[in-house]
Amino acid sequence: MLNRRNFLGLGLGVLAAATVPAQLSAEDFRVSKPKAWTATKVDEAIKEIFGTNATTESGINLKAPEIAENGAVVPISFDTELKASKIAVFQDANPESAVAVFTVNDNMVLDYAFRIKMAKTGKVTVVADVGGKLHSATKEIKVTMGGCGG
Repeated sequence: MLNRRNFLGLGLGVLAAATVPAQLSAEDFRVSKPKAWTATKVDEAIKEIFGTNATTESGINLKAPEIAENGAVVPISFDTELKASKIAVFQDANPESAVAVFTVNDNMVLDYAFRIKMAKTGKVTVVADVGGKLHSATKEIKVTMGGCGG
């Protein structure tokens, strides 16, 4: 006999499975591009991910604080109307430059927000691949010690 709790759980599981796209996949860039995650320079990491590091500074709105009082939780957000196939985030304040890589499709809204760690003052760079041409945005963030703001 199927009780109500089991019936609801089973029904929700079937509904969730039915709504997941059949072609959902993601590339593990730590496996496919391991040198990007050990590169100490942003240009090296960009070249490893995209095959080149020639970028044009345009098309991406990058938002980050001028001063981050806590380098452990630096808020970063960016958006773009570009029809990018891949977007990556880099920084030069830590030993490893690559932060994140996103594979995107035509139907996605490219509007991301998250927090990163920065050991010291440095630049954050976002790069988008649009048909083999790289667009970028860069912002310097001053990381203060002890949360004193100065």
